[in-house]
Amino acid sequence: MPSRDIWSHGSGTALQELLASVLSNLLLQGSSTRPAYFSSPWMSDFPLFQNHFGEFSALFPDRPDQTQIRFTEYLARLSEHRPVRVIAVHNSTSEAFTRTPIWHECSGIEFRFAPETYHEKGVLAPDFYIEGSMNLTFSGVFIRDEKITYYTERDSSARITRAYLEFDRRWVGLIQ
Repeated sequence: MPSRDIWSHGSGTALQELLASVLSNLLLQGSSTRPAYFSSPWMSDFPLFQNHFGEFSALFPDRPDQTQIRFTEYLARLSEHRPVRVIAVHNSTSEAFTRTPIWHECSGIEFRFAPETYHEKGVLAPDFYIEGSMNLTFSGVFIRDEKITYYTERDSSARITRAYLEFDRRWVGLIQ
């Protein structure tokens, strides 16, 4: 799929479906030492996968009867396969997210806080990069008018490489 822009206009399912698709595919890729970055000044938990018919049970075998798989549960599972790096800003919403009890079980996930001026929002993995106005929160994914751009490795490998260089550079300088 070539890179494309997606507008949510505060309704519809385009953002949720894109996130569910690319993030489930990232789990299917198996283990890697290359980190996945999740960057958003504001970050909170939200339902990521609708699992009413068990369609994601193979990816979450410990949750076969859950009708929804939450973002935190996804990140915990992903951290079993690759390093997960989360960048947020100190605020009550993001700080509560980093104190979620599920993180006590995860050794492959790290959180760092950026200065208040930080405004970068996106998800970066070796095969794709999502950037735009969407915070990784319930409101960002489900309610607010947002615009994101989805880049694929196939047609935007240079952009993904540059994004990794920038995220890696920033990661080193952030507070743990």
